[in-house]
Amino acid sequence: MARREEILRAAQNAFLKYGIEKITLDDIAHECGIQKTALYYYFKSKEEIMTEMILYKINEMRNSLSEAVDQVASVQEKLRSYMKKKISIMQENLPYMKLLEKEGLPAKVQEFLLEHRKKLFDTDFTIVKDIIKLGIQNKKVSFELSDSLVLMILGVTYGSFTGRFLDNINWNIDDMIDTTIEVIFKGIE
Repeated sequence: MARREEILRAAQNAFLKYGIEKITLDDIAHECGIQKTALYYYFKSKEEIMTEMILYKINEMRNSLSEAVDQVASVQEKLRSYMKKKISIMQENLPYMKLLEKEGLPAKVQEFLLEHRKKLFDTDFTIVKDIIKLGIQNKKVSFELSDSLVLMILGVTYGSFTGRFLDNINWNIDDMIDTTIEVIFKGIE
């Protein structure tokens, strides 16, 4: 693992420990086990570390989703794999999501975060749309490809996560995913 990546991983822990407003470069350097002057070799400011950390997490999420989808063959399994992995990733990153929703983010970081949230949503949209396209090509999906179908899948994915892990509703995520996939492939009778 490259030193810059090690610093970003340690910085994630430091931001969670101290919070965005209170954290200092000294705190980050201490968490990394290096001197503050050594930290300046890699990053110029707390904001730069934060934006790089966000970008690192987003790229990690994208790669993880792509790997999960690519590991299975059927369209149904690709959708199931995407939905399960996306929910799992959001659950794993819940502390960071909550941290970034708090007030006190520097304006530059807020702009950066909004821009990358959109890019992350676009990535999710593209992954699901490509899965549906594959299903249509393989004659496994009889629907016309439409944004509403993709949004339905994303809505169930995001909504399942929100209900289960933010609102603490005792939903069975696997059942919700299976029902969604069944409706997509068999319809509602």
